[in-house]
Amino acid sequence: MSKVYVVSQQTGFDMSSALDFGEAVTLFPSGTAIYLDADEFVRIARRKLSAMEPEDYLLLAGDPVAMGIAFAVAAEVTGGFVRVLKWDRRKGPTGGYRVVPVNLEAQPD
Repeated sequence: MSKVYVVSQQTGFDMSSALDFGEAVTLFPSGTAIYLDADEFVRIARRKLSAMEPEDYLLLAGDPVAMGIAFAVAAEVTGGFVRVLKWDRRKGPTGGYRVVPVNLEAQPD
């Protein structure tokens, strides 16, 4: 079963439809102050994303710096390919997620 790596749980947001893509794994607790020790966030991301596979997903939510760290580490672990879940309110009456595959190894034009 695929995993959905959630950068940070957000209170007031229903992310339950992301579970359609796999088991949720939260990287960082909500409300944490990344500016106090960004290096610690990199260590946490490396530990929690160490088993990430190209068929897993990354749900970007929370602090923009935490999202950047999570994406960079995910790309590092998977060889440059990350499937991002993007919220799309137009997908249906209750919204939903779309998969955005990002391949950092893509050849330039």
